[in-house]
Amino acid sequence: MTRRIVSTLTFAIVLTLISGHELQAQDGSIPRGVLARSGDLFISEREFVERFEMLPALQRNRASRIEEAKMDLLASMIAERLLAQEARQRGLDQDSSFRSAFQEVRKVLARDELYRREISNAVQISEKEIAEGMAQALKEVLISFVYVEREADAEFLRKQMRTGEDFGRIAIDSSFRAVRDTATVIWGDADAEIERAAYRLKNNELSPVVAAGSGYYIFRIKGARRNSYFASLAPSVLRELVERKLRERKESVRLNEITAEVLRGKAGYARPEPLRLLADAMEKSYATRKISGPASLSGTMAAEILQRCETVADDTLAVAEKVVWSVRDIVMRLRNTGFNLDSTGVRSVHRRLNNQLRIWVQQELLEQEALARRLDQSPAVARQLETWFQSMLAQYMKEYVRRQVSVTNAEVATVQRLTDSAFSIPTVRIRELRTSSLDDMEQALRQLDRGEPLEAVCVRWSGDSVLRAQRGISDPFQISERPPLGELAWQMRPGERLGPLRIGNEYVYFELISKDSSSNRTGVQQAESFEAVRKEARRQKEKRVLDLFLAKSAETRGFVIYQDRLLNLKVSWTPMMTFRILGFGGRMFAVPFVDPQTDWMNVEPPAGQIVF
Repeated sequence: MTRRIVSTLTFAIVLTLISGHELQAQDGSIPRGVLARSGDLFISEREFVERFEMLPALQRNRASRIEEAKMDLLASMIAERLLAQEARQRGLDQDSSFRSAFQEVRKVLARDELYRREISNAVQISEKEIAEGMAQALKEVLISFVYVEREADAEFLRKQMRTGEDFGRIAIDSSFRAVRDTATVIWGDADAEIERAAYRLKNNELSPVVAAGSGYYIFRIKGARRNSYFASLAPSVLRELVERKLRERKESVRLNEITAEVLRGKAGYARPEPLRLLADAMEKSYATRKISGPASLSGTMAAEILQRCETVADDTLAVAEKVVWSVRDIVMRLRNTGFNLDSTGVRSVHRRLNNQLRIWVQQELLEQEALARRLDQSPAVARQLETWFQSMLAQYMKEYVRRQVSVTNAEVATVQRLTDSAFSIPTVRIRELRTSSLDDMEQALRQLDRGEPLEAVCVRWSGDSVLRAQRGISDPFQISERPPLGELAWQMRPGERLGPLRIGNEYVYFELISKDSSSNRTGVQQAESFEAVRKEARRQKEKRVLDLFLAKSAETRGFVIYQDRLLNLKVSWTPMMTFRILGFGGRMFAVPFVDPQTDWMNVEPPAGQIVF
């Protein structure tokens, strides 16, 4: 699986809105830049390419199947649009849970746009800066330094040093708690202030007092030598690397300026006493478990933590101007965003929690600023939001359909009777990497990219202790038991991998180990199989109802595929997984997943309504 990272910190993808005027043909001809119409909505070539190339997919890495894969994706996107329109007809877009979930997407994309306008686009790198950086990168500087924690001590010591020789001869009293050592300053790796001073000085020259990190440095130049790595790079590659590093540094400075400006005068804080009680409750809950490797905050642990601090569960813990979070809100947010600890970090809960609250409060204030500026209405953000809106609404409609489905004991018995006495639901076995946060999943995928075996990555990064102990290998499970993993795995071949997928509050990347459609049940297992058959019967019925519902919706609303445009559309056949690193912190998938949904096209529309 190849991955891409769309990073606001290093570059921006400029997304322009395809307006209704562009999509609507004025003379009855085929709308420009469009692949299909689904009801009253269009699917643009641009959105199709993004969702084709930025998402993982089964068997897409075979060039011979590229046209089939394109058609499958377009059919699934048409189904998504049909479901979204059905949802709006039923008012699901006004549902409070949907509006809350979509508002979170709106806020983070608006915040990302704020970063792009105020930081990315505001930073300019001159040709002179690039040339100077390339020249400096070709050499590394050797220094001897003295490090002290207090500025006054550093200033006093520097006044005692008139020449480079004084640097080596001067005795430093132990009360200064100073450290002497040597180091090699490599361009781009050192603290920017130390680097700036080191490349400006000549041999044996002394630096002024340089503030860096948590202390202060005085150093003497011992010499310089050629940097073999940078010297080995092609000039164009070196230039790109230098320009990127210069941009990162300037954006970091600009980031601090803008954050201070936006947050000035805003109410944002955490209350100490509820914070202490929550941290204590979390520490006790983690301490009762044997932890090796990262352990995520599970639903069971969240309930236990809330019980431990039930007297303050509904008290205000954090405030971000217009938004107030209770202890309960924060615990659930920690669970949903993948908070985890390992055995060495249990004692650091208070510090970790305080830091996380600071980040959330700052991000919330920045999001409020971005919405106040109406950045969510900018063309770039509006186009992205439209895609997320349709996708999320379609998911709500699918859940609405599933809630209309029920199976009776008679239907279950019929399914069992129509098969033979050895009725068996297909089973699969997978090796799965399961994390509670997108950050952990991204780190794990980086290790896979470096050639680490999946089993080792599962042991290091899986948030489930049982999975870590089993090196990621699951017990065999029926394909109806863990939707949509079971069905997806059944379509794969052993050795194939897929993901990451978001399932509930977790992210899953998996490899199919084996699959089996035969029955090996004992008599006891056969007697206990009725409930398993019920799950399978419900899965099949849900799928059938959804296919019928989509077929009926397609007949009622209509859809059109511009086949020649689809055939002529050039796409990459290499499957990708693309993340967007958001401005001011955080990350998300660059585009929403497209649920495979193609069978409805081969279903005869029913005469009556399926779902009301």
